Order: sequence, then structure tokens, then C-alpha cells
Amino acid sequence: MVSVIGIFRQLVIPSPTAAMMFLFKVEEVLEISGRGCVIVPAVSEETDFKIKPRDAIQLRTPEGRTVDTHIGSVEFLKPALGACHMAILLPPDVLKEDVPKGTDVWLAQSQ
Repeated sequence: MVSVIGIFRQLVIPSPTAAMMFLFKVEEVLEISGRGCVIVPAVSEETDFKIKPRDAIQLRTPEGRTVDTHIGSVEFLKPALGACHMAILLPPDVLKEDVPKGTDVWLAQSQ
């Protein structure tokens, strides 16, 4: 049986020729049972970028490790009062321990 996740990861890992654009630093990391690792970006209301599921990203930890992966889904959390917040679900193979607070998230852009 062929692993769909393995094939999918081959399609979304940034290539060596991809340009990278800094998106944000990770402010919070959560593990949601049945969903996986969720990162909450530290962004201001003036921040302007567009992302979507399956976009290739690179996680650069404060310790210097890099993880090439992709966005699983993007969720927007709007409390009754206050600003809207974004949460990004990562693929199942990325664990909470892989993404410490302060990790930089870079978007791979094809050239």
C-alpha cells in the first residue's frame, strides 16, 4: 500500500530554487486531540500575507533546526469581543515538540 502522506509531502516540500518569504514567529503551540499540532502566529493587525492549505512552509526553530512541511488548514477564531486570531493546523507528522515558541515560519515561493 502506498502512503498518501509520503506522496503528498514530496509534492509540497520547498525546492532548493524556491524563494522564501518570512511570515511570522510562532506565539503559541497547541496539540489538539484528533487534529494535531496547531500554531498561533504573532502578527499585528497591519500584517498582510496570503496563505492557504497545502502551501509549502519552512519552520526555523530558535535552536537552528529546520522543518520543511506544509499548511494543513487555516482557522480563524473570532471571540465575541476583541480581535480575530488565526490558527494554523500542521500535518500529522509535525509534533508540538517540533515547533517551540519563537519558531520562524517562512513561506516557499516558486521562482
